[in-house]
Amino acid sequence: MKALTAAALAQKVGYLRIEDFPQSKFVATLPKRDYKPNHVIRCAGLLCLVNNGSVQIRYSRHDYLIKELTSGALFGAIPFLGQTMLGTEAVAGPKGAQVSFIDVDMAREWVKADPIAILKRVGSRLAFVEDEHFRTGFQLADSRIAALLLRLARGGSVVKGWSHEKIGERLGLYRETVTVILDAMKVDKLIQVSRMKITILDKRAVRELSEL
Repeated sequence: MKALTAAALAQKVGYLRIEDFPQSKFVATLPKRDYKPNHVIRCAGLLCLVNNGSVQIRYSRHDYLIKELTSGALFGAIPFLGQTMLGTEAVAGPKGAQVSFIDVDMAREWVKADPIAILKRVGSRLAFVEDEHFRTGFQLADSRIAALLLRLARGGSVVKGWSHEKIGERLGLYRETVTVILDAMKVDKLIQVSRMKITILDKRAVRELSEL
């Protein structure tokens, strides 16, 4: 369960990067702070930017590593930008970190500089999260797996580099559950599975399954 929690949180915390946004030259003037290894970085009400070193995102309750952020990554807790830590904490990596800080007033000015670009990035993320929330709450596992395969195929028919375990982590499912469902889809001739490769044989049927 810890591994599944970590995989889910990794998709939701620290997913933005400064290069995703235009009008970000102002970051050079932001206040900075250097942190020694394993020092906790407080980010309530702030958006933080990793300048140098690395920052580890940890699940506070179990001190469990979620992901490691490198230079250019953004994290923090400014809700109007869709940023929250979800019960995790940020800790300077093994070689320390230098972090810049964007407070709420700075963030508002940043948004005013190019609101459409920021809305597109944050809005598309909101749509993605809402879709996942709906599927998690109201769809069975086979529909969720079918939807993920279509998304990963990006309009094509082949998904490469995704193991059963990785699919399970992405969707919050046990690997054994993923294996049973993929085997059933193979029997129904919806997909073909080889090592680290899944080929969609009947895209229409897989799409119908994803919508159940």
